[in-house]
Amino acid sequence: MNAKQWLKLIGATAVVLACFDAHAQPQSAGSNPAAQAVTASSQTDAELRTANRQLARDVRRALRSAKNRGLRASNVTVRANNGAVTLTGSVPSAEQVDLATSVAKEVPGVASVTSRVAVRKELSQRGSN
Repeated sequence: MNAKQWLKLIGATAVVLACFDAHAQPQSAGSNPAAQAVTASSQTDAELRTANRQLARDVRRALRSAKNRGLRASNVTVRANNGAVTLTGSVPSAEQVDLATSVAKEVPGVASVTSRVAVRKELSQRGSN
């Protein structure tokens, strides 16, 4: 290789290294939503699974505690994914669908709640006309 080719190679390498250095600059995650997304995505898959399980557990615990408010959610399943909670299953009345959704929204860490909860007939009402 002659000197001109070496200079081109060294110059290209310097540009690439400068790009890597500029990309690695730290940024505060406090006010920048993009930085918060990067921080959230830097969690490992195992950490995300653990956090999702814990959030689902917290929501189930809140649903059980709401029994004193009249909620009968023993047939409700909870799934969590990065703060988004999905409720599936059935409850005895439409009011309890709303109550289950509001109880889930009150749990710290829940960003949104999707309710796929259906109203089921009570055992005493089944078969009666």
